[in-house]
Amino acid sequence: MPAALSKHMTFEQDGADWSEGHDAAKEPHPGLLTKPLPCGLSAAELCCFCFQVLRAHLESLPLPRFPADPGFKAPLFVTWLKPRQSGTNATSTSQLELRGCIGCLEPIHFHSGLTEYAIRSSMKDRRFPPVRLDEVPSLTCRISILHQFEPCAHAFDWQVGVHGVLLNFSDSQGRRFSATYLPEVAKEHGMTREVAIRELVAKSGYAGPCQEILDFLEVTRYQTIVESVSYQDLASYGFGGLPHLNSP
Repeated sequence: MPAALSKHMTFEQDGADWSEGHDAAKEPHPGLLTKPLPCGLSAAELCCFCFQVLRAHLESLPLPRFPADPGFKAPLFVTWLKPRQSGTNATSTSQLELRGCIGCLEPIHFHSGLTEYAIRSSMKDRRFPPVRLDEVPSLTCRISILHQFEPCAHAFDWQVGVHGVLLNFSDSQGRRFSATYLPEVAKEHGMTREVAIRELVAKSGYAGPCQEILDFLEVTRYQTIVESVSYQDLASYGFGGLPHLNSP
C-alpha cells in the first residue's frame, strides 16, 4: 500500500470504528461558498460552526447551538488539517496534512451530530493526541457531506474523482469486511479504479487475493459536498467574533 495511504480517516457504522485513507484536503468548490444546504447554511459556514464548537470545548465554555434547521440529516465527515511540517502559514490545501478526522456513513441530525463530531474528530481520533488550544489558529476545518448513494453494477462501476466507494463482502467463513474511500482519494493519489479496489480490499483487513473475491464484492458509490475553511478565514464568513488566539 502506498505510504501516503497509511493515514486514514476514521468513521463509524453500526457503532464500529472504520477508516478512510486520506492525508490532505480536497480543493474547495467556489460554488459551495455561498450556496445554502437544506439546513440553511453553506458548507463553509458549517466549518466555521465547528471552530466555534472546538474553541468552546477547549475553553470549557457553553457549546454553541446549531444555528439552522434542527431536522437536517446526512452522513458526514469532520476533518481537521494542519500545515505540513515543511512549511508554516499554509494557505493552500495542498500544503496541509491530517490532524484528525471522524465521520459516519449513517445519516445523523446536524443539530446535535455536528457538534459531537467536531469534538470527536479533534479530540478522540486515536491516531493523534487531542488538539490543543494553542494549535487552533493554525488549523483548517473540512466538512464532507455524503449523498447520492447508489449500488454499483460491478466493482468498477464508478468514476475516479467523482464517486466515493464503499465495499462490503464476506469471506468463505462468513466474516464480514468493509472499507471506503472518499471521492478525492483515488484522484489525489493517482489510482485507477482497479488499484483503488485492490487497496480497499487490503485495507478492509482481508488477507486473501483480491481477485478471488472480486465477483462477490457489494460496491456502493456516493458523492460528497466538500468545503474547507481555515481559522484565519473565519472573519470573511462573518465569524470574526471569536476571541483572538496567538499562533503557536
